[in-house]
Amino acid sequence: MDYRLELLDEDTFEKLVNRICQGMLGMGVISFAPGKDGGKDGKFIGKANNYPSEKDSWNGKFIVQAKHTANPIASCSDSDFKKTVGEEIKKVNVLKSAGDIDCYLIFTNRKFTGISGDDLVKKIQRETGLENVAIIGKESLNDLYINPNKDIIKEFKLDLLHIPFDFSEEEIKDIILEFHKELPKIKTSLEAEVNRIKFDFDRVKIEEKNKKNQLSKEYYENEILSHSLQDFEKIESFLSDTRNEEFKEQYFDIAAELRNLIQLKRTNFASFEEIFIFIFKKVSDGNKLKGKRHIFTLLHYMYYECLIGVK
Repeated sequence: MDYRLELLDEDTFEKLVNRICQGMLGMGVISFAPGKDGGKDGKFIGKANNYPSEKDSWNGKFIVQAKHTANPIASCSDSDFKKTVGEEIKKVNVLKSAGDIDCYLIFTNRKFTGISGDDLVKKIQRETGLENVAIIGKESLNDLYINPNKDIIKEFKLDLLHIPFDFSEEEIKDIILEFHKELPKIKTSLEAEVNRIKFDFDRVKIEEKNKKNQLSKEYYENEILSHSLQDFEKIESFLSDTRNEEFKEQYFDIAAELRNLIQLKRTNFASFEEIFIFIFKKVSDGNKLKGKRHIFTLLHYMYYECLIGVK
């Protein structure tokens, strides 16, 4: 489960990091008050309990830093984070000159992107002379240190900040990219098809469906009817094309996955449009995805086809 750590304030995130360090390093972790930290938010001296492993734990003077961001799609490859690391290297060198650091840990709620993240670790090692350096991103924070620890979840009330559900977002991206590429080739008699589809909407008693699913009249009229409806026939043409059989299979697979997840997690959302927006953000955030507007169109089409939502 992923927790929305971007919703924490910086002080709480620092406390969370030091609480995690009590488990991985030891109870002797010292927390520093908010303010100019001189390159440290936490400190520990001794042999780590289990970092990076129980068999080969680091030993010495540990300096812990917590680097929080309110940006939910931030990553370690962002230029502002690289700049921050560059500034912290200067502070680390001051600590090293004074003999106050052997091991350096940076915790952040940013995505740890493999190549960029590893390059930053090597940069710190190279420019400080420290061997024991690690950047721990939000994936490791969630998977290794928060999810297995119910006490931490309870203490920091992280259960109120969890992401409602995960799904195979890459499959939606694949479909959107291919649909966006094929869209100029798909020809329809737009006015006739829109009228036909409007008739179909009446036939399935869409108002009743919207009421059951708590989809507002405003959203239905302003988003689905006004913006997505005109492309429904194009999606149908795209999926019925034998050349797109693989994408058609992906479409029905992801629709089945979303249908079950939405049914299980429905109480995490008030209106159904919140579900559309959540899925859109999950697929598109942090990605330069061409045609991302079609994510909404595809989701609205699934809803129209009664593949998601209560019939």
